Amino acid sequence: MKVFKRIVSFMTAAGLCGTMAGYLTFSENEVKAATVVSLSPNSKYEINNGVFEGWGTSLCWWANRVGYSDELAEKTAELFFGDTGLRMNIARFNIGGGDDPSHNHITRTDSAMPGYSKYQNGQVVYDWNADYNQRNVLKKAIGKNKDLIVEMFSNSPPYYMTNSGCTSGNKDAGKNNLKDEWYGGFADYMAEVCAHYENEWGIHIQSVEPFNEPYTNFWGAYSAKQEGCHFDIGNSESKMLMEMKRAMDAKNMGGTMIVASDETSIDTQIDAFKALSGDAKKVVQRIDTHTYGGSKRSELKNLALQSGKNLWMSEVDGNGTSGTNAGEMAPALWLANRMRDDCNGLECSAWILWQAIDKHISKDGYNGKKDSGMIDISKGFWGLSVCDHDKKDVILTQKYYAFGQYSRYIRPGFTMLKTSDKTVAAYDPKGNQLVIVATNDGGQRDLEFDLSEFGSVGDSVKVIRTSGTMSNGEHWKEVGTIATGDNGFKATLAPLSITTYIVDGVKAEAFTGNKIDIDASKVTGSNPWKDSSDTAQKVFDGNTSTYFDGVGNGWVQADLGGLYNISAIAYSPRSGYEYRCPGGQFFSSADGVNWKEMYKITSVPSFGMHTLTKLQNTEGVRYIKYQVPEGKPDSSINKDSVYCCNIAEIAVYGDAAQAAPTVEPTVEPTAEPTVEPTAGPTTEPSPEPVKGDVNNDGVLNTSDIITLSSFILGNDTAITAENADLNKDGKINIIDFITLRSLFA
Repeated sequence: MKVFKRIVSFMTAAGLCGTMAGYLTFSENEVKAATVVSLSPNSKYEINNGVFEGWGTSLCWWANRVGYSDELAEKTAELFFGDTGLRMNIARFNIGGGDDPSHNHITRTDSAMPGYSKYQNGQVVYDWNADYNQRNVLKKAIGKNKDLIVEMFSNSPPYYMTNSGCTSGNKDAGKNNLKDEWYGGFADYMAEVCAHYENEWGIHIQSVEPFNEPYTNFWGAYSAKQEGCHFDIGNSESKMLMEMKRAMDAKNMGGTMIVASDETSIDTQIDAFKALSGDAKKVVQRIDTHTYGGSKRSELKNLALQSGKNLWMSEVDGNGTSGTNAGEMAPALWLANRMRDDCNGLECSAWILWQAIDKHISKDGYNGKKDSGMIDISKGFWGLSVCDHDKKDVILTQKYYAFGQYSRYIRPGFTMLKTSDKTVAAYDPKGNQLVIVATNDGGQRDLEFDLSEFGSVGDSVKVIRTSGTMSNGEHWKEVGTIATGDNGFKATLAPLSITTYIVDGVKAEAFTGNKIDIDASKVTGSNPWKDSSDTAQKVFDGNTSTYFDGVGNGWVQADLGGLYNISAIAYSPRSGYEYRCPGGQFFSSADGVNWKEMYKITSVPSFGMHTLTKLQNTEGVRYIKYQVPEGKPDSSINKDSVYCCNIAEIAVYGDAAQAAPTVEPTVEPTAEPTVEPTAGPTTEPSPEPVKGDVNNDGVLNTSDIITLSSFILGNDTAITAENADLNKDGKINIIDFITLRSLFA
C-alpha cells in the first residue's frame, strides 16, 4: 500500500492558512453564487391551471379626482394602461353610494364618490350624468386597451339604504350598515348600474361584487375619507350574494361573474368564505381577497382549489420599504417583494394595486377641500405616482417602474411557474418566451437559472432593470444580454435592483403521464420527529398540507406493487421548510435492496408540486425512496445542525414494465453439443476514480477543497489519498491544494 505524507511546516501552515483563507472565502462565495433557481414547464401555479389574467388597479379614488380633466385622464390612461406605460389590463370600478348631500365630513378631495341614485317620494331615481370623472378615465383606459377587464364593486350602498344614513359606515363600525329591508334594493341598484354600462355605454362588465373589506370595524359614520359598509360573515354576506345573483339575472346579466368578498385579511377571507351558505358558495365564481393582513396564503389557495374557484389578489398597497439605505428604491423594492409574495404564495391569477395615484398637488384644492401635496419619494408612500393638477402632470416614482418590471413583460395568457429565491416566472406558450423577475434588496448577488426541464432554450437573454433614483437611475433600462448555456444561464443581480430576464426561443411540452396508485400500507419510512403523527404515509395522501416530519438521516419509501418504467416524479416540500430539500435524493430499486439514484435536488424549491421528468435509472422499478444525506448541511441556505427529511407529497408516474418474452433455444437433433471451455469468474471493471475527489463521494465539488484543506492543516479528516496526491509525488501538501483548486477554473 502506498504511504502518503502530510507535510506542513509552521511557516507553511501559517502561509497556507492565509492562502487558503482567500481560496476558502472564494469557495464559500461560490457556494452562495451557486444559488440555483430551477424552472420547469411542468411545475406551474394550480389556480386557474396556471393561466395568468393580468395586472390592474382600482379607479377609485384617483379617477374620481383626475377625470374632470381630459388631459389628465388621457395621460393617466397611457401611463397605467397604455403600451408605453404599465400595460395594466384590469380596472376595478367603484359603483359609488353617494353620501347624504347635507354631509360635509369627507375631506379627502378624491374619495367623495358620487352615487347614481336618489330616493324621492318612495322611489329610486337614477342620474346617469353622475360619476363623470371616474367614467371618463375608464373610457380612456379602454381606448388604450380594448381587452380591458372591468370589475364593478361597491364600497357602500347609497346613504338612504344605510342604518346610519351615511356612506362612511355605521355609527358602531363593527355592525352592519345596510338596512335589513334594503338587501334586495341594494342588489337592484348594483345590477342597474352594471346593465347600463353594458347596454347603454358598451362597456363589458366581467364581474361584480357588492362588498369591500366587509368584515371589519374600519368603516365608521362621518369619516374623513372612504365610504364603507360592514357585513357580518355568514348570513349577512350570504344573503347579499343571493340577492346579487337574483338582481343580475333579472337584468339579463347572468353572464357576469359574481365574486366575493374582498376581505382585508387573507385569514379573514378564509373564514368568510367558509361561513357562506352552500347556495351562496355556488353563486361565487371567484374569490377576491386583499392581503393587508394575514399570512395563510397557501391555505386560501387550497380552499379555492378545493371549492373549484378562481382566485384574485384584488387589492393591496402600503407605505412599506425594503433594503438598507435603499433611498428611492426602498418603496419600489417593498412593492416588488409584495407582488412576488402574493403571486407565488396565493398562486393568484391576477394582482391588483389599490390605486395608482394616492396623493394630489393643487394650490386651489378641489370642491372646497385641500389636497395632500407632494410626498418624500425616498420614504414609504401609497400609490405609484403623484398628480400635479397645477401643471397637468403626473410625477412618477421608482415604485411605478417596479410595478412595470412585472406588468410590462408578464402578460395575460402566460403560464405562471413555481419558482424560488425572490423571483417570479412565467412562460408564454404561444410566443415561446420565458420571463423571470428577480428582486434584490441587498448587495450584489449571483443566481443560476436551471432551464434543463424545457425542451429548448434560445441563445441569449435580454436583461431589463430598474435601480437607483428618478434623476439618474435605471427605468426599465435594457442593460444588455446574457448568453445561455446547456442548462440555462447565470446572472448577477445589481445591488438594490429589480431585474427582468426575457428568454426567447423557449419550447416546452406539458407533462402528461399515468399516475401510479400507491397503497398507503406499502409506504414505510424513518421515525417522525418525537414520534408524531406526521408519518411517512402523509407523503402519499394527495394533500400538500400534510407532510412527513422526518429527522436526521430520514427517508420515506414506497412499494409500487409491481415493476414500472418511471416517466416522472412530482414532489412538494413542506411549507415553510423548503430550505431542507437541497441535497435530498430520489432512488429507485427493483428489489428494495439495491438502490440507484434517480434525481438530486440542488436548489430550494417553492412550495407546491414540482414535476421531474429528466430522471436516471427509471426502468424496471418497483420501489421508490426519498432520502436526505447524513450529517450537517454544508450549504449556507440550511442552518440546521443535521439534514432533516421534510417532504409534503410525492407522486410517481409511469407505465407497467413489460417482461421480455422467453425464447426457447432451437436445437438441431443431429448436432453434437459444443462444449465451450470453462472460463473463470468475470469481474466488472472498477470505475475510474474522479480526479480530485478527495472525500470519495463520486463527484468533484467545493467540498473536496474544504476536506483537503482540513487534512493539510492537521485535522483528523478522512480523505482518499490516491485522489488527493494530484502531482503523484507521494506527499500531500500545498502543491496538491493549488492543483485541486485549478480544476475549478
